[in-house]
Amino acid sequence: MASKPRPRPRKGDVAVDKAVYDAIRRAMLMGRLLPGTKLREPALSRVLNVSRERVRKALHRLVHEGWLEAVPNRGTFVPALTIAEVREIYDVRTMLETAIVTRLCMECRTASAQRLRAHVSEERQAVKADDRGRLFGLSGEFHILLAELCGNDQLSRLLRGLLTRSTMHFSLSAPERFHNCAGPHDHAEIVKAILARDAKKAAKLMLDHLLGLVEWQSAWRPPPNPVALEEAFRGISANRPTRG
Repeated sequence: MASKPRPRPRKGDVAVDKAVYDAIRRAMLMGRLLPGTKLREPALSRVLNVSRERVRKALHRLVHEGWLEAVPNRGTFVPALTIAEVREIYDVRTMLETAIVTRLCMECRTASAQRLRAHVSEERQAVKADDRGRLFGLSGEFHILLAELCGNDQLSRLLRGLLTRSTMHFSLSAPERFHNCAGPHDHAEIVKAILARDAKKAAKLMLDHLLGLVEWQSAWRPPPNPVALEEAFRGISANRPTRG
């Protein structure tokens, strides 16, 4: 006997699930959830005003993507990176990304140039709007975009995995507001060098950019007390007026 087809999720359900996922990820990108923080379903459900099932779905997705860590019989946690791990990640990123920009200098086409300019423009708008969470998200996406423009799926996947870990740690160590350091200023200069087909300059700018991030993150020290969950999600909504 054929099994009954599973009902398709309603559009609104999918939208709310994504909103819950986005809210948790945004709190992480804003540096409000410290490494080692345990994310409990009941507490998140209450703060985000959604059902525990929706929170569970979001946590599972974030674990699958590498943003969170599930520890058997203990729960779901914000991963903690040691300084040694940060340096190892950026060592690999340096080798990959200097090669990526060098290749783009030889192969960058009109469509690629348009995407790069548009991305830098988005970063500038996020700075203007003082949207820290959006800016950090775009910062990571910039490096993924460079890999994607090389047209190598394996390279894009590899870099995406490295960025998931390093972007989160960067969001913790960055100051509350910044403009010209590790943000759109550096990215814009890298794009200029790529469009000018200056491979040597592009590779040097990328190297300096990544080494600067390592220094920044190596100097970070966690605050003595974690941020309360209500404060961590202040101004962040799952866009749901009632529980669902």
